[in-house]
Amino acid sequence: MKILSPVKSADEAKAVVAAGAGELYCGVLPRAWNAAYTNMASPNRREWRSSNMAGFEELADVVKAAHAGQARVFLTLNALYTEGQYSQIEGIIRGAVTCGVDAVIVADLGLLLALRRLGWKGDIHISTGGTTFNDETVGFYKDLGAARVILPRHNRVNEIAAIARHNRDIEIETFIMNRGCMNIDGFCTYHHGASEIRSPLLWGLPKKLNCDYYLLQAMKKMPAGLRRRLGRSGIFKSDSACFIPYRIGIKAAGAGAEGVHTLKNNLERNFNLFSGFDTCGACALWDLEKAGVCSLKIVGRENALQKKLQDVSFLKTCIDYLLAERPPRAAFDAFAKAQYQKVFGYACHNWCYFPAEDR
Repeated sequence: MKILSPVKSADEAKAVVAAGAGELYCGVLPRAWNAAYTNMASPNRREWRSSNMAGFEELADVVKAAHAGQARVFLTLNALYTEGQYSQIEGIIRGAVTCGVDAVIVADLGLLLALRRLGWKGDIHISTGGTTFNDETVGFYKDLGAARVILPRHNRVNEIAAIARHNRDIEIETFIMNRGCMNIDGFCTYHHGASEIRSPLLWGLPKKLNCDYYLLQAMKKMPAGLRRRLGRSGIFKSDSACFIPYRIGIKAAGAGAEGVHTLKNNLERNFNLFSGFDTCGACALWDLEKAGVCSLKIVGRENALQKKLQDVSFLKTCIDYLLAERPPRAAFDAFAKAQYQKVFGYACHNWCYFPAEDR
């Protein structure tokens, strides 16, 4: 299994490859695109400019640094595009070819069909935005030339394992660290990044300084009750609908009252400032490796380099232990939890991508 790490500079590429990442992904938000469509319509669904590189010189440096360490680089082009945007998308593809990018990550069917015509000869990976829920969808993308499919976050371990076992002739990638969003990526129509347009200094500078990362780290070390109250207080504003502390009212429950109240509680609990917390799927590595999953995706192009290095080194240690010792599942779970505490400085608290009951 390869560790797929986010990066946004050549220096980051060198560092995470040295820590154990075998694959890197990144995004470019060209100035011409930003001028025409703003960061809210990013070509790679990372709307904050600080999460992206501004041009292809930076991308070329990332590719050079990665290839020097025997790692591959994937460019994210996983938004859905209008007809008018395709001329600039074609320019980005040409830039990716020139830079030597190894694969592009796409969700737009129009782009998927146009890639070969545009001269793309590298691999094609289907983004989580491609909503691959089952074997038939994997087969559909495979027939269109995809070399890899990235399964959405909400898929459970048994579902991922079944898809991977039944599709040995195409690579299967899954998420493993960070950002446990409750929404399904391919169906999400929320717009992010508006605050950077309205108040670029007030919002853009804190992003560059990774202030949201440090706030999240502080919240993780708080008592659970205080964290919940703070997350739902509205003190810290966000332009992401995922982080809004929704309050749900029930007009009439009827015969399904219990289910309605459960839904209300789930919505109020899972959508707030802390819903962007960094989930972890390391305990599921035992099952994912056995199933033949090829790549493990760390989320967080916007994260501080310190966090990226922690994520990569943590996963590398877990994978090395798994492959060298072949422990029983219970022993591996205990090792992963202990390693998590050692690397991150706090217990995992079962903030899981893949809860144990779903394995």
